[in-house]
Amino acid sequence: MNLRIRLKSGEPLLGTLITLDSPEVALILQRAGFAWFFLDLEHSALLDLKSAQRIIEVLQPQGYAVIRVPDNSETWIKHALDTGCDGVIIPHVGSRADAERAILFSKYPPLGRRSVGIARAQGYGSSFQDYLSGAAERIAVIAQIEDVDGVENVDDILAVEGIDAIFIGPYDLSGSMGILGQLTDPALIENVNRVRRACQAADVPFGIFCPNTTAMNAELARKTSLLAVGSDTGHISAGAASIFHELRPER
Repeated sequence: MNLRIRLKSGEPLLGTLITLDSPEVALILQRAGFAWFFLDLEHSALLDLKSAQRIIEVLQPQGYAVIRVPDNSETWIKHALDTGCDGVIIPHVGSRADAERAILFSKYPPLGRRSVGIARAQGYGSSFQDYLSGAAERIAVIAQIEDVDGVENVDDILAVEGIDAIFIGPYDLSGSMGILGQLTDPALIENVNRVRRACQAADVPFGIFCPNTTAMNAELARKTSLLAVGSDTGHISAGAASIFHELRPER
């Protein structure tokens, strides 16, 4: 099933961030059990559209590959979607206008104004008509709320037709509140829960980035459906550190 259908099922979808230009690492993480992959073109200096497409080719169809674009612009969104990814994450959605802009650039006419070009998404033309007719139903558009404005305007954002899920960026949200990195601060938790409640009321899937498995397990207990824990570099670092600390060399 495609990502949009999977999101609507309400079943938890566990994923992680990809920041390295390495299809091999992405495949290892997929084999470990992750089901969706957050390809971070906003922050990673190592990922570009070409490397993201190579990673997507490795991950699909067993896993869902979602690109976080650097900004909510027509050029970035159409280039990302032309890779054949399963969806896009739009950063810093803070208003209804931001959400409408994301849908405008993500959907072909008459729903939006995404331009048509030959790319991997339609097999370089081999499945052209099938892709054009089914793209709106297959591609997920995920709005990332990571500012106070987004929390304040969450109901307006959720009212935009075509937004398939909301994803919280807790670090940037904490920064916009003046408590950068304080993820257990009650004020941050209340803002996250405010968005959570709004999503539940609107029947829109809620997601969040989790820095560790403790946070992820807590979100699973709350029936959160879209979860990303850690990153490729973090998993490698933690695995290597765990092995090192278990060694008992003779002294």
